[in-house]
Amino acid sequence: MNILLCNDDGYLSDGIREFADALSENHNVVLIAPENNRSAVSHSLTIFKDIVVKKIGGTKYEIYSVSGTPADCVKFAHHNLFRDFPIDLVVAGINKGHNLGTDILYSGTVSAAFEGAALGYKAMAFSYVGHSGGDMKKCAKIACELLEKLYPVTQCEYIWNINIPVLENGGVKGVKMAPLGKQIYSDNFKKVNEDTFVLVGEMLVHEENDENCDVELSRKGYVTVTPLLYDKTAYSVLKRFENMEL
Repeated sequence: MNILLCNDDGYLSDGIREFADALSENHNVVLIAPENNRSAVSHSLTIFKDIVVKKIGGTKYEIYSVSGTPADCVKFAHHNLFRDFPIDLVVAGINKGHNLGTDILYSGTVSAAFEGAALGYKAMAFSYVGHSGGDMKKCAKIACELLEKLYPVTQCEYIWNINIPVLENGGVKGVKMAPLGKQIYSDNFKKVNEDTFVLVGEMLVHEENDENCDVELSRKGYVTVTPLLYDKTAYSVLKRFENMEL
């Protein structure tokens, strides 16, 4: 299988490098990722300045760094690399930091997978819940096993969003299919100087989530798997008001 691998942590991240090493044992991999960290850029594209793409090389697989966003990476690969490397699957990750619940709205990693789906490819996004550290080699093993199981049932209409919890005693409690939950933060814009602010805050525990959503199951130590649509149309609302005169 030919796999395009991207992330939002940058091409030097140990998450994407360990994942690429593991995937390349059984598949053909091209790694294309931002030149440095592009976390929380969502699905943004670079349209007001030039994009610099550099071929880094690599022994097991080709590596490209891109000065733009994760979505830029996938779009560039689609238009410039796929002629000689027909892609079977677009994979984003392994990202450092959870992409659970409403946090998917900000995720560059999830958006890279969505860009792949929007361009007509099967796609998946993988994240490690911890924001630092973690045994990425073990995470890559878990991710590869899930990828092989999910690929046969994957369609271009949706992506799989997978989150691997902090590994307790080297393992996880299990794998659960789950809907999205809600993440709530104590957001605050801290003033640095007269005209400069920085967003700070911590994730809050709350009672708005169902116990079987991805957020809560992840906290309990499960790998969560969630199918996501890039079509955000509220069809029930559309149906309800389809005859409304405007």
